[in-house]
Amino acid sequence: MINQAITFPPGLVWLASYPKSGNTWMRVLLSNLLAGRDKPADINNLSKLDMLASRWRFADDTLIDPDLLSQQELEQLRPTQCDFVADNLQDPFFCKTHDRFLAPTGTPTLGTHARAALYLVRDPRDVAVSLCHHASLSLDSTIEQMCDSDFYMGGGTQIYYRLGDWASHVSTWAEQDVIDTQIIRYEDMRENTEQILREVVDFLGATATESDISRAVTHSRLDELQRQEAQKGFRESRPGQERFFRSGRVGEWKEVLTPRQVQLIEQHCADVMLHWGYELAS
Repeated sequence: MINQAITFPPGLVWLASYPKSGNTWMRVLLSNLLAGRDKPADINNLSKLDMLASRWRFADDTLIDPDLLSQQELEQLRPTQCDFVADNLQDPFFCKTHDRFLAPTGTPTLGTHARAALYLVRDPRDVAVSLCHHASLSLDSTIEQMCDSDFYMGGGTQIYYRLGDWASHVSTWAEQDVIDTQIIRYEDMRENTEQILREVVDFLGATATESDISRAVTHSRLDELQRQEAQKGFRESRPGQERFFRSGRVGEWKEVLTPRQVQLIEQHCADVMLHWGYELAS
């Protein structure tokens, strides 16, 4: 059975976050909301379009092979690519990104023409635990990466992009006033998913009933995502990764991180953590 479709205004909406902060879960929630079906949406079909950071998409939009460009040239062209896509959309496009808001030049990495953005923030101590499993790194290496302002990600099917450190990633997105942005704490999503999804729908100018919201949340439960992943895999998993949808727990860091690891994260991230309601342990 197909229920009445939920429609969003056309335009580009960034689903932005530091990795392992609930970005994919938000995509699943929106996918189930848009599908309006009485069965969960396929986790391997979250979007008709690929991430704009994919190599093929960059080449398709710019008509330039990214392998022919230096990193500096690539970073100079990306805002143009993103604005080109935003200006030519006739439908809503929810696009995942882990880019920092600001490029090394101090200009917006992803251009300025997006209609809106959702930025998800999560306790960096829990991010460290989740990211080490996701990237198959040690906790010490993961924490070092999260404190590196010049850290780059990408390769393979994606172009290289500057991720940077957790603290500046959060602050540059939260403090900018170029793109209308709603900040969402992962912990609040876990505690009251329906309320957060309702706030997202209202923020983005759509209309949905309480039944629509409740159905989307039910279809996006962690056990359902784990069931689908166990049954048919998840195309965004990394090679060798045991599972993408792991525990999603809040406060897992208390059982995993050593006092020294907690101290390292908090020393680097303290000001931003406190601003977003994450109490320090050290």
